[in-house]
Amino acid sequence: MGEDTRATTHETQAGPTPAPLALSVIIPVYNEEGNLDHLYGRLSKTLREYGLSHEILFVDDGSTDQSAAILRRLYESDSSVRVVRFARNFGQQMAWSAGLRYARGEMIVQLDADLQTAPEEIPKLVDKLREGYDVVYGVRSGRVGSLVRRAGSWLMSNLLYRVTGIDIPDSASGFTALDRRFVNTINLYNEKSRYLNGLLAWLSYGRWSAVPVAHMERNAGESKYTIPQLVALTLNFVCNFTVMPLRFASYLGWPLLGLSILALVWLISAYALGFLAENGSIWILVATLSFFSAVQLIGLGILGEYVGRMYREVRDQPSFVVREILEHDSRADIKTGRV
Repeated sequence: MGEDTRATTHETQAGPTPAPLALSVIIPVYNEEGNLDHLYGRLSKTLREYGLSHEILFVDDGSTDQSAAILRRLYESDSSVRVVRFARNFGQQMAWSAGLRYARGEMIVQLDADLQTAPEEIPKLVDKLREGYDVVYGVRSGRVGSLVRRAGSWLMSNLLYRVTGIDIPDSASGFTALDRRFVNTINLYNEKSRYLNGLLAWLSYGRWSAVPVAHMERNAGESKYTIPQLVALTLNFVCNFTVMPLRFASYLGWPLLGLSILALVWLISAYALGFLAENGSIWILVATLSFFSAVQLIGLGILGEYVGRMYREVRDQPSFVVREILEHDSRADIKTGRV
């Protein structure tokens, strides 16, 4: 019995752990002090009634409120609760990734801490998963939230499908059930810029299902995703699964090269025939150069996005650093973070 406060980093590959449970429920936590007790009460009741052996795995993503203290109290009062605490905030995608690496269950459910999806819906996803699917998505019906956020989510799903050809059911939802063998495959991937739902859809092509689930207002607190973070997620998905932006720069460059040649011939001819005043030709030339300079900068920006990601991968820094693990099992392979 006990806990380990040593800072640890995850390894690139995951190995099996002895005596797996039937079900693990992973919950990323970032400043959710107003939701945790209510979430735990409803979740633990649901899992007890469902009857499968289970664990509740909270991943504290560097919370700065009282979330860590609440999680420690829940751990001390319930042997099915485990807690992984990050050294700082690494983002929800890395919290999901850590949960998948540390989870022991044969089936894994991802659940957000905001209670916008009811824990009582978990049996519905797990029952469907047991039919032989790799992934089962909880697709939200009667979605709530601001019009801008709902429109942005719809636009993101459709845009990503058009760009990458990967269909992600309800792409902004974090409510999914996964099979253990599929999770072991996911854990082989170690991108530093990760969009987990995109990876799920890419790996499970044709072997997934979806069930409708209710969508409710957040129980307490505010969404941790800002517009810039959502844009960053979109970039992660596009850049991780397609090189189309690089090709787009090339596709745009060749037509513009042709137009620039035509424009140059026209400018020289018009000036030679006296159709353009001296000052007029200079301004047209300046405008033309400015336009093509902007196109070049856009192309460099797209290229830089990919080069930057390559740089992060080559540096091979850990995707997350674990500060503390609270669990009622002192096996060394888990305690050192080497799963």
